[in-house]
Amino acid sequence: KVDDAERAALNQDPRFFVPMYMGPMGWLGLDFEAAPVDWDEVTELVDASYRLVASKKLIKQLDGAS
Repeated sequence: KVDDAERAALNQDPRFFVPMYMGPMGWLGLDFEAAPVDWDEVTELVDASYRLVASKKLIKQLDGAS
């Protein structure tokens, strides 16, 4: 899932694509074979995506708050 503010920039990157079924709901796919994978970038993207769909309780757990 991608924040609307980042969507335009990621759409310009050839590694990203709009998946057939999830794309209309705001998701982008990342082609791991299009270029060498920067796992730090993938970690940041997954974290940001999770925060868009997770409940507040789960986000607090992720951040280490009780």
